[in-house]
Amino acid sequence: MLKHIGAAMMEFEINMAEMPLGKLSKENIQKGFEALTEIQNLLDDTGNQELALRESLIVAASNRFFTLIPSVHPHIIRDKDHLTMKAKMLEALQDIEIASKLVGFDGDNDESLDDKYKKLHCDITPLAHDSEDYKLVEKYLLNTHAPTHKDWSLELEEVYVLDRDGEGNKYSRYKNNLHNKMLLWHGSRLTNFIGILSQGLRIAPPEAPVTGYMFGKGLYFADLVSKSAQYCYVDRKNPTGLMLLSEVALGDMHELKKATPMDKPPRGKHSTKGLGKTVPLESEFVKWRDDVVVPCGKPVPASIRASELLYNEYIVYNTAQVKMQFLLKVRFRHKR
Repeated sequence: MLKHIGAAMMEFEINMAEMPLGKLSKENIQKGFEALTEIQNLLDDTGNQELALRESLIVAASNRFFTLIPSVHPHIIRDKDHLTMKAKMLEALQDIEIASKLVGFDGDNDESLDDKYKKLHCDITPLAHDSEDYKLVEKYLLNTHAPTHKDWSLELEEVYVLDRDGEGNKYSRYKNNLHNKMLLWHGSRLTNFIGILSQGLRIAPPEAPVTGYMFGKGLYFADLVSKSAQYCYVDRKNPTGLMLLSEVALGDMHELKKATPMDKPPRGKHSTKGLGKTVPLESEFVKWRDDVVVPCGKPVPASIRASELLYNEYIVYNTAQVKMQFLLKVRFRHKR
């Protein structure tokens, strides 16, 4: 894990000499988000402020950001793309900070693996390869590779059943009261998973800028495996990734064909669905545990064509609408 964290820090261009892992703090990450939100507001505010004043405030906020999160290439953050990149970086750093505090990465830490596992407060049980659930997960993975993700394929290595302390209790209210429950994909960096397993999937904090979220700050899921697998950020040198299959209580969905940022869906709706132009074939869907839909059909053209989205996205704005069910260890096979 330490190797992967080091690689992530290099990818993020973090200056490890100025900010080693032990110095990574929740407070600095929060203040980093605040600096980015300030920059976002300044970038949005094109008419109300004198240009020179706006520029000096952007420079000051950028300098503050890079003082909090030292970089080997500090610069002035002048556009939304850079802003989004830095916000996503801070989200990943939140999980790295949790991991460093929870299991420790210094050489002096002589805790056993068993002690570290107990600190996760999450039961992780290997699933037998000949079990019905394993076969279903494998079918879902092999069937739902999207047509535009041709450069790599996925191979399932292991599946683990997850039971995070307290998550089932929180979810039960929505499980019992909302219809339309689905088993959906979520991919994330390997370095995020200690945070995810110990604290569950989390929504970006209030101090984070809203830029970069198609449908606002929420938990995002997909019904095509490769759509989510992109967010594992693996490479040829490190081709192994982790993915989640979560049960999501979607209820009535607010359906949209283009990016529409929001804090939550309209009254009477429980989730948002971005409608894709390619969808899993509905006649191949199966039910899991009686009432949870597994959309494991092969990708086909959708009946709606005029959408800005290639593939479906499902968003919930309350973490209690999600129960993590399976952790998958997958190998990416790059074709070129």
